[in-house]
Parts: sequence; structure tokens; C-alpha cells
Amino acid sequence: MGNKDQIKENMKSNDPFIKGMYTDLYSRIKDYEETQSVIEKMKFSDAIGSIIVVGIIAVFLAYVVIS
Repeated sequence: MGNKDQIKENMKSNDPFIKGMYTDLYSRIKDYEETQSVIEKMKFSDAIGSIIVVGIIAVFLAYVVIS
């Protein structure tokens, strides 16, 4: 729990930038903890477009090197 103490301590800072940054961080953490956030793992279908583009670039570079 040392991190939460550090966040609360920095929320009382005299520097307005530090105070605003840690206040925003605290509110984001609080919102995240209150909601039941479900993080889905990345699926193969999510990455298929990028894989195809990388494959095309690799084939092109192999063609350029070979010829």
C-alpha cells in the first residue's frame, strides 16, 4: 500500500502540476477499481491485417534481395 500513500502525499503537493497529475491518477485508479473491467486477450483475428502487411513486405524484400 506504499504506492497509495505516495499518491495521496503527492496530491497535497504545493506544485500545481504534481498535484494535478497525481489527483488525475488517483481518480483514474479509483474509477478502474470501481468498475469491473474485463480485459480481453488479443486474438489472432485481431492481428491478421498486420501479419499480412508484414508478410507482403517480407516477400517484397526477399524478392529484391534475390533478384
